[in-house]
Amino acid sequence: MSTCSHRWSMVNIQNGYLVVEGCRQCKARASFFSAEASPPVDDYQDGEHYWTYLGSSQAVKFDLACDECGQVVDLKTMMGLMLSTCNEPDCEVARIAAEGGRGTWVYVAFCADSTHASGRCVSDEGITALGEYFNANINDPNKKIVVVPCRKCKNIDTCDGIVIADTGLVDIY
Repeated sequence: MSTCSHRWSMVNIQNGYLVVEGCRQCKARASFFSAEASPPVDDYQDGEHYWTYLGSSQAVKFDLACDECGQVVDLKTMMGLMLSTCNEPDCEVARIAAEGGRGTWVYVAFCADSTHASGRCVSDEGITALGEYFNANINDPNKKIVVVPCRKCKNIDTCDGIVIADTGLVDIY
């Protein structure tokens, strides 16, 4: 366990697209980050899956590094971030936002597998570091950011929010 009170900075910044695909056979959804100049939209077969392009949003991908101790938190499992605007009563993300009050913003960290069938999502270490990073420079005591993994969404495929498209949008003071 680290005794450092981390001061995080973004490193390994990539701008690109959060691309969402669906399988025509099993109805599974998957997402990935693409750093290409435009998002790939081709249909293709992978094993038993027939993947079709469903949509994309501009997104930013990065890791976090501590300016004090040099620790790097690898966020390769995070495909993008979304400022949640969800208000579904039976969604945990909406409940977290409501309980936090008016000055609480909830960011959802997307992983690649919206079904979470693999059991993996953005790591707890990553979620903690993201929360520390976003809250570090907020001077208003009535404002805070809560970062949650996408597994907390009732249905990430239909969750309401704004995908963060550039590093300037994540610097909230």
